[in-house]
Amino acid sequence: MPERLPDLGDDESIDDLILGGLKVIQSRSGYRFSIDAILLAHFPELQSGMEIFDLGTGSGVVALLLAYRHSQVHITGLEIQEQMVDRACRSVLHNDLGQRITIQQADINRIPASWTAAQADLVVCNPPFWKKGQGKISHHPEQALARHELGVNLEAVIKASHHLLKAGGRLAMILPARRLTESLQELDRSGLSPTRLRMVHPTPDREAGHFLIEASKATGKVLSILPPLFVYSSIGTYSVEIGRLYNLPTGEDVEQDG
Repeated sequence: MPERLPDLGDDESIDDLILGGLKVIQSRSGYRFSIDAILLAHFPELQSGMEIFDLGTGSGVVALLLAYRHSQVHITGLEIQEQMVDRACRSVLHNDLGQRITIQQADINRIPASWTAAQADLVVCNPPFWKKGQGKISHHPEQALARHELGVNLEAVIKASHHLLKAGGRLAMILPARRLTESLQELDRSGLSPTRLRMVHPTPDREAGHFLIEASKATGKVLSILPPLFVYSSIGTYSVEIGRLYNLPTGEDVEQDG
């Protein structure tokens, strides 16, 4: 029997996440996930029983992939944009993950004032990459809010994460390499200690474009700098590590929105 697809709007598509047969509903013209979300979802270590919050969940890609990685965790995805909340909810239902993923509309800025503290073992976030006033802002409101600090900034993300995390809990993020110093400063101001750092390079011969960072609340752990992650071994061909992530034979390509 052919798979029954969900009802889609005129500007929507349903796309294959490749892993676990998962599919995600996205806007055709608005914000679409990139490999950054894939890298973030595979960065933190997961344990059974974890309560995880995905701040700015968007279409729910990171939440879906975390559920794919571990069947005994619960993820709450928070997103401010109503239309993206709707798509994420429908994606969760389509993948039959309603008991493991909860999607809610919420403003990250208001979390410290309106959400119960110390309830998360892990917080993940793919924050807006561009500070307000930097870079070219998209004319599409979904893309503009997701990529630029128009609605929330890094300081607010880290403050919200600190509020939600239990003692010993962890925050994982992916950001452009140019924002590393700023990120370390903001984490220190909020009382979170960086514990794992991994630079992400497009290819082995190019400098890092992004970094993955994990910070802990009240653990006293020292920072571990991990080996660099290379996305491509050469132009157009994913590296062996990314190929393993996708369960691909070495050298095979993956079509990916970006």
